Amino acid sequence: MATPTDSVDGPGPLPAGRSELVATIVQKVLLVIDELSGHPLRPYQRPFAARVLESLIIEDSAKITALWSRQSGKSETIADTVAGAVIMLPRLAKVFPDLLGKFSEGLWVGVFAPTDEMSETLFSRIVSRLTSERAQEILADPEIDDKLEGRGKVIKLKKCGSLIRKQTAHPKAAIEGQTYHLCVIDECQAADDKVVNKSIAPMLTSTAGSIVMTGTPTYQKSGFYTQIQINKRNAARKGQRQDHFQVEWKEVAKHFPRYGKFVRSEMARLGEDSDEFKLSYRLIWLLDKGMLVTSDRFDALGDTGMRVVTDWHKSPLVVGIDPARKTDSTIVTVVWVNWDYPNEHGQFEHRILNWLDLQGQDWETQYFRIVDFLSHYSVMAIGIDVGGLGDVVAQRLRVLMPYADIRDLKSDRTSQTKRWSHMMDLMNKGLLAWPAHARTRQLRVWRNFRQQMEDAELNYSGPHIIVAAPEVDAAHDDYVDSLSNALYLTAEMTMPEAEMTHSLW
Repeated sequence: MATPTDSVDGPGPLPAGRSELVATIVQKVLLVIDELSGHPLRPYQRPFAARVLESLIIEDSAKITALWSRQSGKSETIADTVAGAVIMLPRLAKVFPDLLGKFSEGLWVGVFAPTDEMSETLFSRIVSRLTSERAQEILADPEIDDKLEGRGKVIKLKKCGSLIRKQTAHPKAAIEGQTYHLCVIDECQAADDKVVNKSIAPMLTSTAGSIVMTGTPTYQKSGFYTQIQINKRNAARKGQRQDHFQVEWKEVAKHFPRYGKFVRSEMARLGEDSDEFKLSYRLIWLLDKGMLVTSDRFDALGDTGMRVVTDWHKSPLVVGIDPARKTDSTIVTVVWVNWDYPNEHGQFEHRILNWLDLQGQDWETQYFRIVDFLSHYSVMAIGIDVGGLGDVVAQRLRVLMPYADIRDLKSDRTSQTKRWSHMMDLMNKGLLAWPAHARTRQLRVWRNFRQQMEDAELNYSGPHIIVAAPEVDAAHDDYVDSLSNALYLTAEMTMPEAEMTHSLW
């Protein structure tokens, strides 16, 4: 006979007999869920609840995502599912010990959200389900015979051992040390990715547990967004289970007419294409307003026929340098400019030729590497952010490279806003490109460039534009800053005199 490990080792389908048994158990628990809530789950709620139960049973450590229209019953579905599971899975473990033995001492659930107040919303709904008259009747049934106890942040079923604990996913909270079979992260779009990856996910290690992430779209990428994309890609592969559940307002309205009536009134008030309506009801991520560049835009600006250019002396080039600070890298970006053909606004086409990435080297070594790297190019001007360490770097390079025009770029918000505005304008007009040949895409510098460009968040503070890496570990913006420094050198430039320019091809 197949063991539980045999049947769930990997993402593929279960053996026929075991698959039927799992489906039967899921249906039994769903019946209890319907009884607890007093009404059957709606058609769009049921597959989500069933998948959560299935993941717990087959032990596939799934990362399940749910992106649902506002007030569509997402939290209610989770509350019902958790309430039914903590009651039934420990009881069913006695009947199916090979499959459900790990729940013999209870099902342990952690409920998380970015703040304690947010986690209280979902936690209180679960408590409400378990303290309802219907729940008390079920718990009093001789075959169940259990009692709910506890208060505050933890509630337990006394006899079977199941527990539900409310915790915050705030980065300053100390939450390590707990063990769960299921972690639910509500409003996950606002959760700190470091907390999710470093503190919450490891709580499932010893149980091969599952994570459920719920939320709505925003203006910026996050771990929630990334997991949704992973789940969508995986679902397209043969034999993979559905781990992403997306429900727009129109689907809810089919089964809940009052909901549709209200949303249509909001559509009339806000406008179907307003940010508020897109985010809350149409489930559209507005990354073009919250990110410096989207993945699609990054691909569009990449030239798949162009490789990095390691030597160029046919025309004057501009260079941007972002000096390393602490754990960052010093990044040097070399940019070709099509001086011959400015557009009607006097702007030029720009193409990145190459990058130099220096990390973990002392500054004396870095100076030598920078000068050697740039000796392969006809450098006209170098832009350096002179805030902090940049002052020293600029002074030293003036001595080592007297032939180049070293420009001090201020780091105050007004100056940075001008640089970001110029860079964004060039991208919007298609006047910026970078090498994206298949072999180039294998280079570490190219992969780092792409990661940092797509990670860079765009924020507005009054009249100022702020572009920076998200505040999570391993996120940097050195390549982005270096490029903006290079590009800004051409903002007020004209074609250099006595120079001949040439095409890259």
